[in-house]
Amino acid sequence: MKGNIEVNSLIKVNNNNIFYKIKRFFKDLLKKENKESLLQTENTADAYKKINEQKNAFMESITNIENEETKLLKLQKQYKERKIKAKDLTLEQIDSLCALYKKQNEELKKSNKIRKEKLLQYRRKLQIDN
Repeated sequence: MKGNIEVNSLIKVNNNNIFYKIKRFFKDLLKKENKESLLQTENTADAYKKINEQKNAFMESITNIENEETKLLKLQKQYKERKIKAKDLTLEQIDSLCALYKKQNEELKKSNKIRKEKLLQYRRKLQIDN
């Protein structure tokens, strides 16, 4: 009988024991942290999905813009090489080419102005040094 009592007492958990209460406290605490971390992970995953969707949409819009510019540049090159005549172009293509030429002229004017300023600075520097 005494052997059965010892075995039963080993298996039986005393809920009033201080060590059991401490153990239970930490288990509960870890469960709460795990649940919170799972929620944060799910929220983070949703945020990453949204960011990736926005990134993909932005990349598509950039690709579309690049494709349009590339098409215009090819059209411009063909026109310069006289492979295409003005009468073969649609009004939309003509307008696009005119806008492209204006843009290129503005960029050229800006770069010329910057070069001119740099040359003037070099000239002033040479005059000061001599």
